Amino acid sequence: MQSQNLQGAQELLCINAEKVYDWVILQNTVNQNVLAGALGLPAGFNPCDPSVTNLTTRCFLVDEDGDPLPVNAEVEVEEIEEREDRTFVIDGALVTLQRVTFLKPLCVRVEISGVAGTTPFVGVTDPIGIEIPESVFLCAPEGTRLVVRLTDVDCSVRINCTGTDFTSIDIALNLCQSIQTVADVTLELEADFCEPRDILIEQCPAPVIPPQCPVLFPGIPGE
Repeated sequence: MQSQNLQGAQELLCINAEKVYDWVILQNTVNQNVLAGALGLPAGFNPCDPSVTNLTTRCFLVDEDGDPLPVNAEVEVEEIEEREDRTFVIDGALVTLQRVTFLKPLCVRVEISGVAGTTPFVGVTDPIGIEIPESVFLCAPEGTRLVVRLTDVDCSVRINCTGTDFTSIDIALNLCQSIQTVADVTLELEADFCEPRDILIEQCPAPVIPPQCPVLFPGIPGE
């Protein structure tokens, strides 16, 4: 079979793509108290001991297995109510949107570190489940699905003590999330075919002739 040069050749193509029907950025703040006994820390772990200094905390989002979530990770959500049509007036036009209510399950881990007397210590909790109910108006007709990605997360922790006893922690999550309604579509478009670029080849340079002194040698003829 003889190969053909596709450069400049156009053809009507059908491609599968994901169409975005609506897209918003939503901010949410969540606070949750967790008892010390539910954190999964080693027995006797007590950041409230009077001998503890340099106490610091850190929390981060993880998946169900406890591995850190990457930036812009998609979060599996569950719609918990039927979508409801609502009519809005936007720029003078009537627009029908759907109220989408969903439950977003997240997991966080908390790291607590410090120095007990002269001995440094670090404790990392088991994954702590946090369920966040949310509702938002979107263009979400039947057949579209919800895609939620966390674009930015700020997490802080406060340790609660009763006297010298470690009782609980307070977790505060500030979330920025990208929420889209999407559906798979097949698009028809006219386009050029792509070709691979040329391979870069390192070539040897031409020999370089050292500069001469023709006036001095071999001299100018007749002089």
